[in-house]
Amino acid sequence: MERGALTIRLGRSAGLTGYLDLARGLGVDPYRMAASVGLPPACLTDPDLKVPAESVGRLLEMTARRTGAPDIGLRLAEGRRLSNLGAVALVVREQPTLRAAVETLIHYVWLQNEALSLRLEPAGATTLLRLEVATERGGGRQGTELTIGVLVRTLRDLLGKTWRPEMVAFRHPPPDDLATHRRVLGLTPAFGEDFTGVVLPTADLDKPIPAADPDMARQAQRYLDQIAAERHADPAAVVRDLLAALLPTGGGSVERVAAHMGVTRRTMHRRLARQGVTFTELLNDVRRRAVEAHLAAPDQSLTEIAGRLGYSSLSAFSRWRRKSPKAGRADSL
Repeated sequence: MERGALTIRLGRSAGLTGYLDLARGLGVDPYRMAASVGLPPACLTDPDLKVPAESVGRLLEMTARRTGAPDIGLRLAEGRRLSNLGAVALVVREQPTLRAAVETLIHYVWLQNEALSLRLEPAGATTLLRLEVATERGGGRQGTELTIGVLVRTLRDLLGKTWRPEMVAFRHPPPDDLATHRRVLGLTPAFGEDFTGVVLPTADLDKPIPAADPDMARQAQRYLDQIAAERHADPAAVVRDLLAALLPTGGGSVERVAAHMGVTRRTMHRRLARQGVTFTELLNDVRRRAVEAHLAAPDQSLTEIAGRLGYSSLSAFSRWRRKSPKAGRADSL
């Protein structure tokens, strides 16, 4: 899934849980902010929508600049629960020990966000849970602090509300005010370090998780493995996700989508044919769904909607609608 030197990595829009209310509370229009970075309005209400992780990071950074609130990421993290991890949470919370839970999270984190990777690095009495963000901007301050905040809250959910890490470290410099960091993370983090991550006592990794159910863990893990297998075996699903990510940038052509899949155009068509669908059918379906979502969002002109669906002009968008009667009600446009 290459675009020049950049790989499009998708993540669940659950990463934006709470953004709608937070943005409004800070005096900005969340839908216009999302649209300005190419994100569909549905990503603010549907936690399972697949969106580019890079665009989510850009949205958070832009919101922080526009509102003068440098702690956007941590404010979002403050309202998160383990359940926000979706299907991954089903497996993580049923593990017998914290070590097993963290190793499970490391293994399946790509289902939550393909741009994130985690690893455990033991160092005697302490262990580092290191975070790497594989986006063009490295995640940015807000995206990085959101992820670390969610990790700390996840560990706290598993071990109890009084748990706190030994250390939290960021590569970026400190803000002027650390009040939100201390409240959300439970300590004053270190800044300007050569790594980003959470340091915890190694002994904590062997602590049991209360109410863990090994049988439920095995069932949930089979479910996650099935999701992963279906994802790799379902070219139509991959094409849908890529089209949803690429259309706002004008890059939803058959050649571009095939290139992101790492296959030739002919190979992509052949794989879709085995599933009984065509690229054009998938493209029209993604566009229809996007039209419905955009029409549900306030204050968007037809010209803006056309541009966000990859059309060069409103007339081209109108011609497509006339050929696609299911693309929203005619009297809506």
